[in-house]
Amino acid sequence: MGNEIWEKNLAAMDKHYPVFADMLREKQYTEDDVEVQVEQSLDGETIFRVKKEEQLLYLGGRRDAKQPVEVWAEQFGEIHKYAAVFLFGIGSGAYLKAVMKKFPKEANLIVYEPSINIFLTLLREVDLSCEIEKHPIGFIVEGLNETEFDPVMRNSVVLENYKYMKEYVHPNYKNLFGEEIRKYVKKLQRYIEQMIVERNTWHTMSISTAQNMIGNLKYIAQGYHPQLMVNAFPHDGAAILVSAGPSLNKNIHELKRAKNKCLIVAVDTAIKPLMKAGIVPDLMATVDALKPLGLVDVEGSEEIHLVAPPAAVTALVEHQKGKKFFYFDGHALPMHLYSMNEKKFSDVAIGGSVACAGFSLIYKLGFDTIILVGQDLAYTGNRAYADGTFQDEMPEEATSRMTMVKGNCEEKVPTSEDLRIFLEWFEKYIKGMKQRRNVTVYNATEGGAYIEGTEVVTLKEILDQVCQGEEIDFAGRIRDLDSEFSPEELEKAMGYIKEIPGQLAEINKYGRELRKIYLRLQKQNKSKNLNQDAIEKLLRRIKKYTNKCMLIPAYELIEDSIALADSLVRSEQFDSADTMGDEIKEIARQGILYSDLLMECSSVLEEYAKEVLLSDEEK
Repeated sequence: MGNEIWEKNLAAMDKHYPVFADMLREKQYTEDDVEVQVEQSLDGETIFRVKKEEQLLYLGGRRDAKQPVEVWAEQFGEIHKYAAVFLFGIGSGAYLKAVMKKFPKEANLIVYEPSINIFLTLLREVDLSCEIEKHPIGFIVEGLNETEFDPVMRNSVVLENYKYMKEYVHPNYKNLFGEEIRKYVKKLQRYIEQMIVERNTWHTMSISTAQNMIGNLKYIAQGYHPQLMVNAFPHDGAAILVSAGPSLNKNIHELKRAKNKCLIVAVDTAIKPLMKAGIVPDLMATVDALKPLGLVDVEGSEEIHLVAPPAAVTALVEHQKGKKFFYFDGHALPMHLYSMNEKKFSDVAIGGSVACAGFSLIYKLGFDTIILVGQDLAYTGNRAYADGTFQDEMPEEATSRMTMVKGNCEEKVPTSEDLRIFLEWFEKYIKGMKQRRNVTVYNATEGGAYIEGTEVVTLKEILDQVCQGEEIDFAGRIRDLDSEFSPEELEKAMGYIKEIPGQLAEINKYGRELRKIYLRLQKQNKSKNLNQDAIEKLLRRIKKYTNKCMLIPAYELIEDSIALADSLVRSEQFDSADTMGDEIKEIARQGILYSDLLMECSSVLEEYAKEVLLSDEEK
């Protein structure tokens, strides 16, 4: 069976890269000391048991191998049409298959595998022929063609598309192949850094995301997440997603009769027009970490229940007095409040916009009839938003150079690049929904772009159909929901967040130590006689203190706050001591920069965390 799969995979490779396939056929032996055993998880997935030196790890869950991949893929987000995506570590191929399901044909996928034995085992045991035939993949395998990484990287990532680049490390590879992966991540980060400098767009420090997360922790710790709403009301009715596209002005008045007949979920930008029309939605969705409070600051809106990611604007979160539901968005710190209590933190597919998140929310709540209103995804009437959002009357904008796409009511409508990405996201998400269960999506926008997979109707027509049953107080049922946490679990979660200021203070302390070491490294490098033993010792200390920082849970806040921190941590300071002269000089220069940013950011966040998380007595 293994030989049959092997030949099938290589035959597929012959289509796009026959030279690489021939290299694999000719590979008789390897010097790789990694041992690979093939097993099956309890849920029937192929997994690899890998031994490297004294380390023994599974590349996939022994009990549940499928769900972690699905959760990971859900958080992967939209892949831009011209993106370059780097996957470090291929494992048993499950994560590669998950990426390929949502991969645009124009994008570039580069896979780096640090173990040729794992790669060869994969080709013998897992049928990847469909994925390989579907899209050219740049396979870079250590011990086979690793010298191809640089030219592949430079051909895939250019000034025009670097901002769309994505990089992901396969779970467990950080533990098994940390040094190997850092080497190539460093190459990638350095190359991107050079391009950014050329464009004079050097990364700047921003603490808004981290401050929002700190400010929201006390609300996240209350234990409300979207999954709690699944059984709060029946799903045989309909749910409406109200967005703030310009077509909303055409039919907003129709929504009055949907109140208590359908669940009404509104994006934050649509709140003012809705409230002005006398319509109070049951839920408000927000995403943006910089959304101005003025968009929702209208009398009565504070009672609307909120659904948000952990980094949503704290001022907006605090403005809402209803229930506050948070969902997992990839940040480990808020998820820890659930995992420490052995609870699951449910997720929502953000997809890049608040409308995407609201749509995913409705689907995950179990509704099989979903109605879109104001979801233009285009500049209908040459306007970006409905009147009453940012201004009482939104102005017309220049759209002559925009892309024209199929419209709901017009043959063609103009759309921007960002909106076109969201349009493609909706179409792919709807397709995936319908593959899993029988869902009908009605587009009652009455303008804007056509979304494949939807049925175009007027809002009046569809509301005539779905507003026949008994009234349901959706907002009231949501208000009556209990927390996921028991009183003891709530106390435990609240106790944990009070440790955050102390964690940030500890990071600041390590930052001071790192700066001292980098200064000594710089001084050592200026010496006429380079002392390699001294440099080795300093590099080991740098690695020690950097690892200590990264093991502190609050370090995630630093990563969100210093755009350069992650690339710096994963690059120069992990180099071995044979990098001398100019290389050591660059290590010291970037290390001092990193240490300064680390101290400044941790100090600012520590003071902020004390202010919002501790009482006067605890400060």
